[in-house]
This record gives sequence, C-alpha cells and structure tokens, in this order.
Amino acid sequence: MTQTAPPTPPGFTDAVQSHLQTNDARISRLTYQGQFYWVKRAESLSLRMRLQKGNATSAFEAERQALHQLDTLGISVPTILDEGSNYFVLPHSGDTLRHLLHHSAEASTRLQAFSAAGQTLANLHQKGFSHGRPAIRDFCWNAPDITLLDFERFSAARNTVKGHMQDLIIFAHSALSDAQGYTPELGAALETYRAMNPHNTWDRAAEYCARMSWINWLTKPVQWRKSGKAKEFKAIPMVFDLFAGRNVVMAQPL
Repeated sequence: MTQTAPPTPPGFTDAVQSHLQTNDARISRLTYQGQFYWVKRAESLSLRMRLQKGNATSAFEAERQALHQLDTLGISVPTILDEGSNYFVLPHSGDTLRHLLHHSAEASTRLQAFSAAGQTLANLHQKGFSHGRPAIRDFCWNAPDITLLDFERFSAARNTVKGHMQDLIIFAHSALSDAQGYTPELGAALETYRAMNPHNTWDRAAEYCARMSWINWLTKPVQWRKSGKAKEFKAIPMVFDLFAGRNVVMAQPL
C-alpha cells in the first residue's frame, strides 16, 4: 500500500528554496514554523575523493530511489517531503543511536532504542532488502519507533542473503568501534535480531567471520596504534569474537 506523504505547512517549498540559496552544505538543518527538517544535497567531490568514495551523484540517486521505494512498502524510512534534481528534504526522525549512547542518561531508553533497532534491521532483511552500510548513526529513535537513514549504498545487487549478512556485521562493527567494546545496548539489539534471525543471517555471519579471521592478524600493526587511533581496526577482533561466541572486550562507561 502506498503511504501518503505527511502534509507540509504552507510556504514550505518557498522556505526550502530560500534555504538552498543561502546554504550549500551537503546536509543542513532547516527550521520552519518551529519544526526542523534535513536538507540533503548531492555531494561535490574532487577527483581524488571520487576515486576514494565513488560516484557521489550515483550514491545520491540510489538513496533517493531507496527512500521512495521503501517508503511505498511501509518500511521504516523517512518520507521525502520536497525534492529537486540535486536535493531532497526529510523530516526530523529523532536522535541517532550514537547520540543516545553518548548523551542519554536513561539506560532503559538506550536499551529500548537499540532493541527496536535490532527488530527494524531484522524486519528489513525479512522483507528481502539490505541497507548497505547500517552504522549506529543511521538509526533514529523517536519512541517507540526507529527510522533508518543513509541509503547511499542501497542497490538491488545487495538485496541478498549475503547482503543481509554484511549488514549485520557492519552494524555490530559500528557499535563496537564507537564504544571500543561491547555494551549492553549492542547486546539488546543483537538479542532481538537473533531471535528473529531472518534467512539464518546470524549463522551466515558466524560462518563468514570464522572464514575471514585472517583479517584480524593482517591488521594487527594498525590495531596496535595508541589509544584513540584506528578505532575501526581495533574493533575487528571484537567482531570475530562476538560472532564466534567468545567473550568480547567490555566498553568503558561512556
């Protein structure tokens, strides 16, 4: 069933156009009539950055099409409120999991949000779709709902059981990297996901990590950098331990 886009206040499109003329940031916040919205543009990259990050225009269009497609199917993504050839506008969807992890004083709120994130990711996979790169900054919490953001790596080629498996590993790695250890919040998300375990994704992730454990030893020289450096590399052995069922380094209180 096609969802109906929420109504925008009178003059909203004019306010968007005015904002675009005065703000050229890739992602910017628009405040209008006491509410705020997010304006996203196609990223302009130098040749060097295009070689590193890929085609920004293609990524922008991939996200736009993903948001339209998934919204139509009733999946937890924000509805595009206004758009043009090189921009679209999204409603504010709440605080990200990353923000909650570092700034929410209520442990119960964090656990509830992460558990809902695990269910949202499992629901996405159960319906046959993959996110592409689900970092904890891409899950927004507006109790009791989670909204998924940042679909720049969305593609039909990733909507496979392998793509679901990669999503799950990337999500776990993002949380472990950010906190530099295992948190009860990540545990809540993974427990909820594993209870649903669409397409045996958890088992596939465990098998994949067992085959790829050599990456841990290959990256040891980078992992040995001093504290605060190379966080993503330092989280690699934690990911392998997690999916092997071994004890994972516990994060220090954030």
